[in-house]
Formats: sequence, C-alpha cells, structure tokens
Amino acid sequence: MKNRVSCLLILVLLTALAGQIFAEDADVGLKKKVIVGTFVDKSDHSWYRGNNPGEGMADMLITALVKSGKFKIFERAALNEILAEKNLSESDLANPGIEAAKKLEIGDVLVKATITEFGYKEETIGGSAKKVLGKSIGGGVTTYTARVAVDLRLISIGSSEVLAAEDVAATENSKSLGVATNDFTFENEKNFDEHVVGKATRKVINQIVEKIAEQTKNMPWTGILIVADEFMFIDAGAEIGITSGMEFEVKRQGKVVKHPKTGKLLKVIYEDIGVVRATEVEEGVTTVEPVSGTGFENEDFVMLKK
Repeated sequence: MKNRVSCLLILVLLTALAGQIFAEDADVGLKKKVIVGTFVDKSDHSWYRGNNPGEGMADMLITALVKSGKFKIFERAALNEILAEKNLSESDLANPGIEAAKKLEIGDVLVKATITEFGYKEETIGGSAKKVLGKSIGGGVTTYTARVAVDLRLISIGSSEVLAAEDVAATENSKSLGVATNDFTFENEKNFDEHVVGKATRKVINQIVEKIAEQTKNMPWTGILIVADEFMFIDAGAEIGITSGMEFEVKRQGKVVKHPKTGKLLKVIYEDIGVVRATEVEEGVTTVEPVSGTGFENEDFVMLKK
C-alpha cells in the first residue's frame, strides 16, 4: 500500500513538473519577424574571385536563421516585393519618421552589417627547401590565418531603436587553404566550407544568430489589428506560433515624445484599449474576438498578453 501511495505521489509530482515545463515553454513567446538587410562590403579582398561577400553573407544569415527555427524570415525576393507593395525601402524600416504600424506589418527586427575584414594571411616557419627530382620538398610549414569581421546593428523596426551595435569577428587557422582561391565562392558550398576563410565566415554567421536570439528573447511581439465590419484579425498566424485561445492586449499609439533639438524618438505612450482572443489561426492571419474593452480600430497594436 505504501509503495502504491509513493508511486502515486511521484506521478503527481512528475505531472505537475511537466505542466510547469510546458507553461514555461509556452511563455517563451512568438517568433519574431527578422529582416536581413544589406551587408555593405568595405573589406580589402583582392584575392577573392567570387560574387560580392555582402550578398553571400546576407544569404548565409537568412539560411542560418531559418534553420534555427526561432524566427520568421522573408526570402530576399519576397521582402523586396512586400516593400514595393507598401512603397517603402529597406532604409525606411529604420527611419523613426515612418509610421510604426506600416513598418510592423513587415517585420520586428532589422539586421544591418558592414563587412570590415574578409581575408587571410600566410606565415611560413622552418628551414630552406630542397629539390628532389626537380620538386621542392621541405622548406618549413605554412600556416594560414583567416579573419572575418563585421560591424553589426540590430534595429527594432517599430521604434527604430538600436537594440545592439557591436563588432562580430572570428579567426580560423589551418595548415592548408583547403581549396584553391579561384574555386572559393559562396555558390560552391562544399569548397566554401573547406576553405579557411569559409570556416571563419561560418563562425561569424553563427555568432550573429546567437546575438539576434539573445536580443529578441525578451522583446515583446507586436502585431497589427485589422477591423473589417464585425470581424477582427491579427496580421500573423501559425507561422510565428500563434495558437487558438491565445489572448492579446490591444493598444493604441498616443503621445510621441521626441528630443526637442535632434528630433530623435524618445518614447511612445500607448493607450490600453482592451483584450482579444484568437479563435481561428491560419498562415499569415488570425481571427480574434473581444474579451474586454470596446472601440477597437483598424491598425491598433496587439501584444501577447502576459
């Protein structure tokens, strides 16, 4: 009997613990929409024969973010199409003068970067080479040291606030380049990954993914309320993790506080309007119903209720 009671207590504790873990996981938040902007290339790389490193690294970051499963990412062509539809440019996403609601329909975080280093140096240590049957042997050991560095900026699209601005760099040492320089391009993934510069580039991309995850971990997701007659919707759905029954606070932008001399946005004061609940979730859109409050308007802001 005692054994049965003990087993029952253990089962109850495990069930409670599982429920706690599930609740904590459910509270992690919704996927942020990350826009990978242009990587401006200001590095000196006369040795490199491939396409623009800025385009290559931006594409690598998009792929890495998608593989992480933590973010909603737009492919480059899709992003350009969305921007064109809304008559916006990439630079507008970081502009505090552009209406926040219009920008938030596109994304939550903008990633911008400048490549400052993209190359390698070689160093030979050892004695003189000898010729055997017309071929040089010996002559020391050559070490190749690659270094890739970028100036990274993460920008909150809604507020235009700079969430992070820092240097991200990585080095890689090798006794061999891996592949010939002429064969090293972003398009050839196998050769890229074998090259000492390719390995350093991968390290930088992985660091950027970690920094984006760190900066957005506690960042509240913000969406837009769409009111159409008696129906209400949120401009996001299953693709970012919204599920039926989730509740969202509805807020309306009130006073905007700017610096009197620089015009820099200092603070936005929001008015609480009410709460809505998700009733039907699809890709890209969620149908909601009011839980509390009245007077909901088109383009009010919605935030996941804590």
